[in-house]
Parts: sequence; structure tokens; C-alpha cells
Amino acid sequence: MPLPRTEKPQDVIRPAIAFWDRRWVVMFGGVLLAGVLLAAYHNTFRVPFLLDDFDSITKNMSIRSFATAFFPPAHSGITVSGRPFLNFTLAINYRLGGVDVLGYHAGNLLIHFAAALCLFGVVRRTLKLPVLANKFGEKATPVACLAAAIWALHPMQTESVTYVIQRAESLVGLCYLFTLYAFIRAVEKPSRGWTATTVMACLLGMASKEVMASAPLVLFLYDRTFMSGTFRESWRRHGRLHFALASSWLLLLACVISSGGRGSSVGFNDVSWFDYLLTQSAGIVTYLLHSIVPANLVFDYGAVIEKQPWALIRGLCIVITLFVTTIVLLRKRPALGFLGAWFFLILGPTSSVIPVATQTLAEHRMYLPLAALAVGVALLACRTIKNHYWIVLGSIAAIFVFVTVKRNAVYQTSLSIWEDTVRKVPDNVRALNNLGLFYLEDNRLEEAIQNLSEAHELAPEYPVACCNLGRALVSREGKIVGLEKPSGDLVEGVDFGQRRADGSAYLANPIIKEGLALLEKAISVEPGNAIFLAQYGNALLTLRQTEEAIVQLEKAVGLDPENYSLHYDLANTLSRLDRNEKAAEHFKAALRLKPDDAEALTNYGSLLRRMNQFSQSIENLQAACRLKPNMARAHSNLGVALLQSGRTQEGIHELETALQFDPNLAQARYNLFNAMAEADRPDEAIKHLEALLKSSPPSAELISNLGVLYARVGRLEDAVVQMRRALELDPKYEAAQENLAKITAYLRNHSER
Repeated sequence: MPLPRTEKPQDVIRPAIAFWDRRWVVMFGGVLLAGVLLAAYHNTFRVPFLLDDFDSITKNMSIRSFATAFFPPAHSGITVSGRPFLNFTLAINYRLGGVDVLGYHAGNLLIHFAAALCLFGVVRRTLKLPVLANKFGEKATPVACLAAAIWALHPMQTESVTYVIQRAESLVGLCYLFTLYAFIRAVEKPSRGWTATTVMACLLGMASKEVMASAPLVLFLYDRTFMSGTFRESWRRHGRLHFALASSWLLLLACVISSGGRGSSVGFNDVSWFDYLLTQSAGIVTYLLHSIVPANLVFDYGAVIEKQPWALIRGLCIVITLFVTTIVLLRKRPALGFLGAWFFLILGPTSSVIPVATQTLAEHRMYLPLAALAVGVALLACRTIKNHYWIVLGSIAAIFVFVTVKRNAVYQTSLSIWEDTVRKVPDNVRALNNLGLFYLEDNRLEEAIQNLSEAHELAPEYPVACCNLGRALVSREGKIVGLEKPSGDLVEGVDFGQRRADGSAYLANPIIKEGLALLEKAISVEPGNAIFLAQYGNALLTLRQTEEAIVQLEKAVGLDPENYSLHYDLANTLSRLDRNEKAAEHFKAALRLKPDDAEALTNYGSLLRRMNQFSQSIENLQAACRLKPNMARAHSNLGVALLQSGRTQEGIHELETALQFDPNLAQARYNLFNAMAEADRPDEAIKHLEALLKSSPPSAELISNLGVLYARVGRLEDAVVQMRRALELDPKYEAAQENLAKITAYLRNHSER
């Protein structure tokens, strides 16, 4: 009797893989997500640093080395404080590209894309679980992809992606979603690898932001809702993993303690828990409205406390209704209830009773909660519209791409984002102050004073507004009376209008007195604020109260010795007063903190030239030219240093290069005219001196020199005209008198012959 044939492995009929489950289809979904995200955020890569970016990135010394990257500044309240993993990602960016914004924006977009992929994976695998497979299993891949796209492209996410330091939100979002994804994989096919990955992702999230505190609870609830059926069964089957996840709270506690309680940014000192809670109810309603209709988004709400009774009552009623509905659904319709629980549990740490006093409302807090709404909309469309759900969801995603691009356009300059914020929240003191500050830096003094005055009226004790308004008033009055703060290089021996009279006589001016009083008030409120002292010193410089200014600037440096700007300002001030040794010390300190700053290298090189240290001067100026090849002033100073060290042809070349970049640069024209004259090239010297006199205020010396050059090339009549012009400006100018006498005598003798 023949034995039955044994089937070989290759003879086993394998079940056909559904189209949507094919690997290339799933991968195509990821590629599609990348493409639409790049389209939505293509205009963000050169958005400048904003608000807290400066403290957490440009001034953050701990990101300059991987050795200190996991130890961010504590007791400061800045965004990286108590968040070592966030700080470490910034250190990676700094290592790759310094403080160039391009790398930070690319990093933010990559993190956001990774988070979107995780959401895609979480939703897809959840819809294929037995509890939901009958309803959504066949469409799990397209529904998950569209839900992830709607979430990732929603215009409310711009703050977490485009505002660089809000990487804190997108990074913890990535860790949160990846923890959930890894948990699903670890439970589906138990393995030590996925289990360890789940715990590690949770730990990284705890080291990124406090929002991660709810993750162990959300995962426990997820297990109960979609996998185990009850909390008891969840604990029986996966108790060790849930315990390990809960243990990650110890790391979060350590991070919070290390931050010093996040400085003064969190706590009950300025805002009561009850007022904060009421404000959050109204705020959550605002978030929901912006989630449905993403219009009138606000970059910074400020420290607003809602006081309007109707807004408070409406907010409480809506939030309580939604919260109760979530509780009911968790019992009767657990999957729907999970979406509501996701929303409330993630918002809870920042939007309940623990005040974030410096920013009571913030749209970036919706980064993760928004996923519940995006998934809910996708599932609703799939159930109600059936086969055409993808058209509706795809249309929503396409609209979001357009709106997100438009929203990101508002971020293109610091000025535009603050103008937009003030227009939408006109009583936001911080926004008014920041808008006024940028107007001040743009020399739009009247607009600066208007906005800063409004900020001061709303919050008379707000020291930053006091400081900036004081600066603006002094600057405007100084400009009116010709007392602008000196800047740039002085050409040795020649005044091009940069040296001004002493400003002591103007101290009695009532507006200047008001400005100085406001600066002094800011210092009295925060006597340890180095920036206030520095701005007071700069105001005194404007008024030519040089000695008093230096005292204030030195105090500022003493309070904050690691501040590049303070060293740089003090070095420039001392340099103008020819206190060269002290100036050199502060230039060295500034360059230690910011070694790739072309401006500091240029000014330090110019100082070294005046100190006759030509080799070091040339070295610094060449470094400045390499860093910023089109910087005319650097080439000009390098040209002068080369001339003075005897390298004439190289010096002339650098001066000519400077004029290619800036034809009106007085210093380069002056030194090039001198070099040509000494090289016995009078025609070229005349060309440069004539150009100089067209672009700079004339002086008796320059006009007399032009006359001498005319005489050297035989243009004696023109020489006489120039000597007389020089004497009209300065009748006592002896060189012009002597030269005029010699030329007229020569002409007289020549005519008699």
C-alpha cells in the first residue's frame, strides 16, 4: 500500500495578502506622508529664531558639547531646563551646523514626520486588532494614512514644528507615539526587543517633556480597551511591562527636581489654581474651535487669565459635558471613549490646576491631543461615507497643506509673527513688548514707542517693557539732537561725522530723563538682570556719558560672564576710547563664546592693527573674510592691516574687493586713495578721493588733498579751486593756505614768463 504523500513546505498554500497590506503599499503611504509634509513646510527652513529659541539655543552653552548635553541649565525656566533628551537633540544640531537655523528646522520636520509615521503605524495596527477588525480591518492602511496626514498637516501643528524650541512638544509626541507603537508590537508577538524598546522610548519621553507623565496610564487604558478587555486581565498578562513603564515616572521626577521646579514659569506664585483651571476650560474650547476651523491661530497668548463670565460658563459647560461623555463611553463604547481619554489625559498636566504662569494658553499643547480628533474624523468618514471616504479625507488634507503654507508664511520674520500676534491679541503685553522691540531694532522709533507704551500701560511693573520703552525714548531724542550711538570704524585722523558732541547738556531733556528713569526702574525691579544694566549702559553711551556707561556694562558682564553680547558691546566701547588692552580682553572673551562671529573677528582685528600686532590682526581679519566673504568692512580692515605691514599690493587688492561689495565704504575709499597716492598713482588716487567726497561729508583736509593731487597731475586751476573750497570750510587750515600760496605763485610766475 503506497504511503500518503507528505506535503513539502513549498506546497503549502499561503493566504493571499490583501492589497492594502502589501509592504510596498504601506511604504508608499509613508512616502506620501513625507511628500505632503515637505510641501506644507517647504517655506519654514529659514524662519528665524523666535522668543525662547535664543535662551535655549543661541545662548545655551550646554549644547556646545556632548559632554554637557544631558545637563541643561537648571533653575532658569527656559524650555530645555529639566529636559535632557531635548537638549541632546539640540546638541546634535549644533555639532552639525552651529546656530544656522536650517539644521534646526530640518530636525524639527524630521521629528514631526517620524511622529506621523508612528501614528500611521499605531492606527493601522489598532484597526486590525480583533476588536475593530470587522469594521475597519480591510481599510486599515488607507484610513490610518489619511488620519496621520490630517493630523500632521493640521495648521495648529505649525507652532510645534516651525517654532524651533517647541521641538519639546513634537519630540515628546514622537516618544509618546513610538512608545505606544512598540507596546503594540511587544504584545502582538512578545519579544524582549520590543519590550525593551517600549520602556526605552517611554524613558526618552520622560526626559523630553512633562507631557509624557500620562503615557503609562494611556498605555494601560489602551491595553484594556483594545487588547485585554479588562484592567485585571491587562495587569495579569502584561503587568511587568506596565510596572516598568510606571517606573519611568522616577526619571521624570528627577528631571523636574533637576530643573529647580522650572524656575518661575510653573507654580502658584502668580496665578491661583482656580483661576488657572477656569482659564483652561475656556482655552480648551478655543483649541477645539481652532481644531475644527484652523483660522485666527495665535503664536503667543501671553499670560492671559480669562475674566469674562460668559466665556468661563460656556467653557466649563462644554468641557464638563465632554469629560462626562468620555467617562460614559469608556464603559459603553470603549474605543470611542479611548479617543476622549487620550485628549483629556494628555492635556491634563498643562491644562488643569498646575499653572504655567508665563503662558496660560498655548496651541502647541494640542500637538498630541489633536490625534484623537484626526483619527475620530477619519473613522467617522469611513463609516458614514463608505467607499468615498478617501475623497473627503484627502480633500481635508489638501486644504490643510494650503493653510499650513499660508500660516508658515507669517513666521518668515520676527516682525511679521509679532504683528500677527498683536493684531489677534491686542492686550498681550509680551507681544506688544516684542513687537516694539523689533520696531526699535529696525529704527522705526515712533511705532516702537507706541507699542511699548501700550505694554507699559497694561503692565506698569513689567520690567522688560520699562527697559525697552526707556531705550526707545532715549534713542528717539538722541537721534533728534544728533546723539546717535557711534557705530562702525573710525578712519584714523579723519572724522566722517561719527564723532559727536558730549551729550551732558541733554540730560535735562524731559523725555530723555523719562527714558533713563524707566531704565532705572527696570533695574530696581530686577537688579540682577544683566541685560537691563547693559541697555542702561548703551543709553548712557548714546548720551556720551562714557565713564558711567562703562561702569554699567562692566556690572552687566560681571553678572553674566558667559554672555557673548555683553562682552562684545563692552569691547567695542573700550575700543572707541582707545583702552585697547581691556578691549582686547573682552573681544577674546566674546570670541571664546562665539568663535565664528565675523563682526567680532573684524573689530578685534581692527583693534590689533591699532596695537601694531599686525600678524594677529591679519589672521583674525582673514578668518572674518572666510566666514563672511561679502563683508566689505572685513576686507577693508584687512587691506589696511596689509598696507601697514608692508604688503602693499595685497592691501590694495583687499581694499578694491571691499569697494566691490560696498562702493560707498568711506574707510576703504580713504585708505585706497592714500595707498594710490603713496604708490605714485595720482590718477587712481583722484578717482577714489572724488568718489569719497561724493558719498561722505566733506572736510578741509580731504578737499585740500584733492587739490594737491590735481596739482601733481598738472590740473593747477582745479587745484586752486579745491584749496579755496577747503579754506571756506576752515579758514585757518594751514596746509590749504600754504598750498594755495605755492600754486598761485607758480601760476603767476608762469604767466609773467
